[in-house]
Amino acid sequence: MSMLVFCVLILLAAGSEGSGPSPRKPTCSGLSEILACPMNMAPVCGTDENTYANECLLCVQSLKTKTNILIKKDGSC
Repeated sequence: MSMLVFCVLILLAAGSEGSGPSPRKPTCSGLSEILACPMNMAPVCGTDENTYANECLLCVQSLKTKTNILIKKDGSC
């Protein structure tokens, strides 16, 4: 019985590693005319695997490259 519980725990732990929150869309309103961002440090990891100092800078890069970069997670990649 303890071996069965042990196996179930291993399977649960292995299955939870790859599952995380899905990427979310950044708030990029008002950036179409002026590409200026605040200097605050609130790092986000983009779906392009780059770390941006804040969400605004991710939006600027997305607009410049004409790609749809989402926020993979808060913090560094």
